[in-house]
Amino acid sequence: MFAQYFKHLTLAITSLIITLHISASAGTAPATDTAPVESLLMPRQPAMKPSLTQVSPGVEIEFVVVKLVNDAAPRLVNRRLHSKSGVALSEVERVLEPYMDGRLERLFHRFSETTLESDREVLQYKSRRELADLNSYFTVEVSSALEAEDLVNRLNRLQSVEIAYVQPRPEEAGDISPPTPDYQASQDYREAAPAGVDADYANTLPGGDGTGVKIVDIENNWRTTHEDLDKAFGAIIGPIPSAGVSSAHGTAVLGEMVAGDNGYGVTGICPGADVGMVSAATMSTTQALYTAVAALEPGDMILIELHAPGPHYNFLSRPDQLGYVCMEYWQANYDAILYAWAKGITVMEAAGNGAENFDDPAIYGQLFDTTYRNSHAIIIGAGYPASSSDNLEKHGFSNYCARVKLQGYGSGVYTCGYGTLFDGDGDEDQYYTNSFSGTSSASPIVTGAGACLQGYYKANYGTFLTSDNIRDALVTTGTPQLGDTFQHIGPRPDLQTAIAALNPPPSLYASPIAVDTTVDEGTTANVDLWLYNRSATMGIDFTIDDSDTLTKDAGDWLAVSPLSGTIAPADSILIAVDLDGSAVEDRVEKYDGLLTIYWGPAGDATDSLALVPVYMAIPCNDLTYAAVSSKNAEGPDFNWIDARTLGSKVSFGSFYHNGGNPLDDGTTGPKNIGFKFPYYDTTFNRMYMGVNGAISFTDTAVNVNGYYSGLELPGAPFETFLAPFWSDLIFDTLLAPESGIYFYNDPSYDTAVIQWHHPANFNNQTDASLDFELILTLDGSIVFQYLDIGVSDLELSALLGISELECRAMSYVNSGDIPENIVAGGEAVRVYFTDRIWVMAGNVNGEDELDIADLVHLVDYMFNDGPEPIPLESGNIDCLGDVIDISDLIYLIPYMFENGPQPCWYLQYL
Repeated sequence: MFAQYFKHLTLAITSLIITLHISASAGTAPATDTAPVESLLMPRQPAMKPSLTQVSPGVEIEFVVVKLVNDAAPRLVNRRLHSKSGVALSEVERVLEPYMDGRLERLFHRFSETTLESDREVLQYKSRRELADLNSYFTVEVSSALEAEDLVNRLNRLQSVEIAYVQPRPEEAGDISPPTPDYQASQDYREAAPAGVDADYANTLPGGDGTGVKIVDIENNWRTTHEDLDKAFGAIIGPIPSAGVSSAHGTAVLGEMVAGDNGYGVTGICPGADVGMVSAATMSTTQALYTAVAALEPGDMILIELHAPGPHYNFLSRPDQLGYVCMEYWQANYDAILYAWAKGITVMEAAGNGAENFDDPAIYGQLFDTTYRNSHAIIIGAGYPASSSDNLEKHGFSNYCARVKLQGYGSGVYTCGYGTLFDGDGDEDQYYTNSFSGTSSASPIVTGAGACLQGYYKANYGTFLTSDNIRDALVTTGTPQLGDTFQHIGPRPDLQTAIAALNPPPSLYASPIAVDTTVDEGTTANVDLWLYNRSATMGIDFTIDDSDTLTKDAGDWLAVSPLSGTIAPADSILIAVDLDGSAVEDRVEKYDGLLTIYWGPAGDATDSLALVPVYMAIPCNDLTYAAVSSKNAEGPDFNWIDARTLGSKVSFGSFYHNGGNPLDDGTTGPKNIGFKFPYYDTTFNRMYMGVNGAISFTDTAVNVNGYYSGLELPGAPFETFLAPFWSDLIFDTLLAPESGIYFYNDPSYDTAVIQWHHPANFNNQTDASLDFELILTLDGSIVFQYLDIGVSDLELSALLGISELECRAMSYVNSGDIPENIVAGGEAVRVYFTDRIWVMAGNVNGEDELDIADLVHLVDYMFNDGPEPIPLESGNIDCLGDVIDISDLIYLIPYMFENGPQPCWYLQYL
């Protein structure tokens, strides 16, 4: 027989086989990361945590705020707290566990954790000051003052909690009842000093009307259709407040600043400025602050027109507003304000109408001591107007202290809104008042003066003043406070004198404050960086040190030119920043660099410092795999393979975990797949299976730092990772006795099925109906199937996808980011190669079937100089090296005639 002939032939020529030596290249040890330059940052003072908090029963509580220590880097994932840095949070979790039903959430939930991380890093370098990790702030919804008091005190006893406190519901710092009955015929606060701030003069100068400056007002609501407020129409940032929220207060505030110079109504102090408004009726004050920060650029302004019940009267709401304090009293607000300052935004803040002395150490400690806690906001008190015999003296209701630096009119203010002066026959769009009062009326006057000063400076010098510059200019040139100056609220601005005195010392400002660029692999990007000299009289010398990488070893990818020079007074210079994507590898993480700019007055030592971080990302554009659902016409059929009945359960005794419950975040393996499974550019014959709905061919622990954690693709910290349903799961045998991982191999050993049967939702263990599986086949096919997805919406937060090291990944859906890909029961998802297929070797003659003709073709090629295999890879049957030799022939014959092992598989590109 022909087959027997070939069998004897192979036995006869085995002595001719040449031993193949396969050499493996040695791996390179990972490079040691270079430590970032934290030593250049001023350390942050942590919050002052009280030893005991008492909450009166009548307090109107917005929520409880808890801030974990900065070092914790906490994340709230699937209703569990995790620390990215490994800080133990188990005690905090125990205290907050009753609130994991949705009453605990991130304080800054409107912004992604990634955005907050990036902003923090950039603004720390710009300000050279350590900032709070805003991702470490959380809010807790409570139902009573007693519950809030107990929760705050338990949290404050924990080392991992920096501070916990009750946040009272804020109010607009509005009119004091009864309002001062002072009906004047003109806006004297616009007039020349000493009566007003002299906006009449400033508005005649380039930029002196606030042009080029944007002010975001934070309070509750505004009449955006008012006839005198064209700038307000469509300017609300974020959610629109409901119709039931009064708009009179916000309308009056805007009227003082930006009412049109149009020949009717009133005229704002800075009518050239732009405005935006964020409603604290639709979000927390802290969220409103950060929303404003995100919407503004360096040189812009924020006005906080809110105050809230403070500690003097145990945070109780009062009609007379006694004891009310400014919003930076609360730590989260303070930290958000500090972010605004770090970005170059000036924050103007109503001191509040509480008649409080913020210098009282018995009540406020060091909260308003700038040597300990300086937000750089300009806090504004209320003084009597020029029409009063008490002109420039502190109004009795105004809060005061050394930290309150400037005053505006606290009564008798002409502006839009309310309708007590003119009501346009009942038309609210024509309402005007002459009796707006409180620190609410004082703050827009100072804010408007600051915008005029800023607009003038930007128009004349091409850059902007910092909040400290504006404060110092207005304080040193203002009309002094009169009366009892120990109750300090500072002077009233005098713009004519302040503008004449503008001649700050030389200082350097870089724009943008960070370089963040995406560069395609193998290409170079060029970015412009401008250095500005704020001084109008003195030049600046500078030198630049460019550090390529702060966090990982890489090639020389960052270069700038020029590296040194001189900037003339009130001038700028262009720095060319080149980022070379050909000098680095394609990877997930950004490359971090830093430009350290040393500068000083021309001819003197360059001993001042500015820092500009540089980030370069090489995008991950891996298209190796794609996915299609059975919901689509071209998708796979749902064909459930029940490994529980066809296969066997993986013993719970084989699960392991580093110090935790193996049936919670544990792993089991290695488990033989039963065949060589092709994945990306290689093949694997064993795997490790994790409780939390994923497998790996290479990683022995399918969890993160010993437990479940949220992941993103690309970026998962596994060498290989296949996740049909990655979530926080647990096997609870009391609730579901048959729960576990089941494994099945088809008798032909070309299909493997891994089934997760009835794992429970860790955060809702009554939901133990999940049932899903992962199917692997010999040709490289991957199928996710879902028999049941449970009842607690885990599909909205689960991660489905696959990845290999670095950028090689395919995310099908992650926390609902692609809504149409959210899976349901009875659905199958096929993951497939987009540009290649895996083909079994041996079919060397290019025909459809593997048969005796292929043996003839191979013998002819090897011994008679016949044609090559088609394609050449099809002849490498034993997977040994790249050479086709007699061993391939020996390997093929037993497969064809004696049920021997399968030939190797090779990639065929489409």
